[in-house]
Amino acid sequence: MTKKVDKTLIRPVVEKLFGYVMFSHAWQGKELSFQDVKLVKSVWDLPDTPLNNKLRNFCQETCRLGYRWAWSDTCCIDKLNSSILNESLTSMYRWYANSAATLVFLAGVMHPSKPGDLARSKWMTRAWTLQELLSPNVISFYDSEWKPYLGDIGMNHKQSPEIMQELADAIKILPGTIVSFSPEDLGVREKLRLASTRTATKDEDVAYSLIGIFKSDITPRYGEGTDALGHLLEEIVARTGDVTVLAW
Repeated sequence: MTKKVDKTLIRPVVEKLFGYVMFSHAWQGKELSFQDVKLVKSVWDLPDTPLNNKLRNFCQETCRLGYRWAWSDTCCIDKLNSSILNESLTSMYRWYANSAATLVFLAGVMHPSKPGDLARSKWMTRAWTLQELLSPNVISFYDSEWKPYLGDIGMNHKQSPEIMQELADAIKILPGTIVSFSPEDLGVREKLRLASTRTATKDEDVAYSLIGIFKSDITPRYGEGTDALGHLLEEIVARTGDVTVLAW
C-alpha cells in the first residue's frame, strides 16, 4: 500500500527548490539590461557600481531566505525583443502573484526607517507599484541599507498590521484588500481611482501596468502614448458593458 504523503510538508521544500523571488524597486538611472548581464557568468562578476550592487544585494537576500531563483525586471527581460517584452508585460501580474516572495527595495528610505517612510517613498508613486503591492502573497520591504522596514524581521510584511495600515492609509484601500487581493475584489472605477495618482516614465505604462489587475488582454504597443489608456478602457467597456468607466 502506498503511504499517503502530507502535501503541507512537501510544499515548503518544493518552494525552496523551485520557487522564485521577484524584485520590486524604483529605477535609479541606467539599470542593468538583459544584454549587460549576458556578458558575464554571474552578477558577482559585474563591475562594482551602486546599481550593480543593488542587484547583487537582491540576489544575496534571496539566497539568505533560502531560495535559488531571483527575477528582476531590469535585466531578466530582453526589451530589444518586442514579442518577449509584450509577453512579459501581460504576464507580470501573474508572475508576481505566483512568486514565492517579492522583495521591495526602498532606495530613498534611510536607515533606521520610521513609520510613514514607506508611504512617502518614490516606490509608492510608480505606475507599476500597484500590482507589485497587491498581487504577491508574500512581500518584504527593505530600507536603503537592505534592513527590514521598521525593523520588522517577519518573513511576510503582509502579516504586519502596522505596515499594512500605513499602505492602506496611503492608497485609501482596506488593509484586508491589500493582504488577500484578487482582481475580482474591486470594481472598475475603484481600480482606476487607485491608479489615478500613479506616475510613469512612459505614458503607455499607465495602462500597461493595469493589464493584470483588470484581467485585460490588450496587446502592449509602445509608441501609442496616451492612446494606450483609451485602448484599455475600450477593452474594459467591451468586456463588462460598463460605459461609466469612460467618465472616471
